[in-house]
Amino acid sequence: MTKGNRVGVDQDHDQVTVSLEMDRIWKPVFDKYDSDGAGRIPVDVFRRRIMEANERLEEDIPREILDEIIERVEWDHDGCISYNEFISMVKSREMGAHRPRLHRLIRYAAIAVVPKSQRQSVIRRYIEEYNCSPPPLFLMLASIVEIAVFIYYCVAMNTFSATGPVPFDSLLIYDPYRRYQVWRYFTYALIHAGFFHLFFNLLVQLLLGIPLEMVHKWWRVGLVYLSGVLAGSLGSSLSDPKSYLAGASGGVYALIAAQLANVVINFHEMEFGAIRAIGLVMFGTIDVGVAIYNRYSQVGRNRTSYSAHLMGALAGFLVGVLALRNLKVKRWEKRLGLIALIVYVVLMGFCITFNFAYSDYFPKPRHSNGYFQ
Repeated sequence: MTKGNRVGVDQDHDQVTVSLEMDRIWKPVFDKYDSDGAGRIPVDVFRRRIMEANERLEEDIPREILDEIIERVEWDHDGCISYNEFISMVKSREMGAHRPRLHRLIRYAAIAVVPKSQRQSVIRRYIEEYNCSPPPLFLMLASIVEIAVFIYYCVAMNTFSATGPVPFDSLLIYDPYRRYQVWRYFTYALIHAGFFHLFFNLLVQLLLGIPLEMVHKWWRVGLVYLSGVLAGSLGSSLSDPKSYLAGASGGVYALIAAQLANVVINFHEMEFGAIRAIGLVMFGTIDVGVAIYNRYSQVGRNRTSYSAHLMGALAGFLVGVLALRNLKVKRWEKRLGLIALIVYVVLMGFCITFNFAYSDYFPKPRHSNGYFQ
């Protein structure tokens, strides 16, 4: 037997030993409340004993597990806890105790983006599923790249201000005269029109995006973010065909819209729900207002479009309904998510078709010596 095989066998043996030990400790506790021996305990049994202030119950079962059992009533209409579900809660609690920093981080993420009635369940699920391959770093890496690109153009153009530099000759910016360079429909998100523009986008990406990544996984949040980026550039190409486009606002507003919808739907269960909703709306209103002012106060080449904000928000809602998962997905939610996704695909298909079919609507392309120039 090779060394690798021996390690695998030892790990399997250790896991079996741990499972047997947990069964020895916790199976009698479960059986104590499983009065009919059916292997399933009605949640009402725990709720009734908690309301009776039964101290013995909390001596048997940790408070965090009781909280999760009770909150399941809000979203799991089965109404019973099986032994496998019970032991899964116990395991995740012990894993969290062994990794307190991870547990605190996950708890912060859950408080930020998850309603109260699902919080303990989300924390448990994430601890069970968590691994570092890869960690939730999509928006962190995107932010680092955006900062690096901004610094590069500050040095290259020898300028730095709240509203600049804006590298209109960049290969990354959305250029209405070079729509044939299709990468620009995505890479414009890496260019920012000044320090303030970059700062506010990074603020939302990190404070809102990272908790969303931790709860919903990086690829789901990345899908919402990139759908907003694409919608922003395509929408801007139709509504403002002669304007340049820069900044991650399309992706950022997709995240804001997805979270705002979550806050509104679960308003009474979110921590500081009213403050969050007002804060998101105020941020969006001010940011869009500044973008509109900059769009119409400047002339010629210096104009940058604001349409990406609005289209990004629409995309965030349409894609986020399906991409951002709930613990217990109801049938109507699946249908709504599929309908929203179809609407998004149809809208993007229309924008792409319009770009190809009605070239006279857009500025005449400027072709350089090479495709990448």
